[in-house]
Amino acid sequence: MSKKYKVLALIGKAGSGKDTLLRAVCRSNLSIHEVVSYTTRDPREGEVNGENYYFVSGEEFANLVLDGAMIEACEFNGWFYGTGYESLRTGMINVGVFNPAGVEAMLNDPDVELKVVYVRAADKERLLRQLNREENPDCREIIRLLRKRKPKQVEPTKGSRSFHGGIQKSKKK
Repeated sequence: MSKKYKVLALIGKAGSGKDTLLRAVCRSNLSIHEVVSYTTRDPREGEVNGENYYFVSGEEFANLVLDGAMIEACEFNGWFYGTGYESLRTGMINVGVFNPAGVEAMLNDPDVELKVVYVRAADKERLLRQLNREENPDCREIIRLLRKRKPKQVEPTKGSRSFHGGIQKSKKK
């Protein structure tokens, strides 16, 4: 029996280029579906509800989880993020930005065929991207994220890919 959902998960640190890569991949092929996740955080400057995320209250998010409507849900940096089953398409490659806990949850789902891409960028490049993506960035939040201890990462598996500075290279073991 084949898996119900094919998911390509992009993960990496803030400002590494995950969203830029997501947009480029989704524009390049009609058989690719962009996954729009839910979050309880406030929208950033320029983000659109239903396009970048579904922005919901904590209560709405909890109800989605309790109703079994989420394929994965977790807390990250003080906010809740998750992906609803209705955000995925069968018969297509579903591409989205996920955090390590969300990827870990999907690894255990028998209906998901999962491939993971680790997006990396130098700290200086990440800082500049975060400062320049909004007219009035939350500098304290950006510094907090840069200083934060590394979260548990999902380890690369055989066949996974790493992107660094926009150049694809195989992950060496």
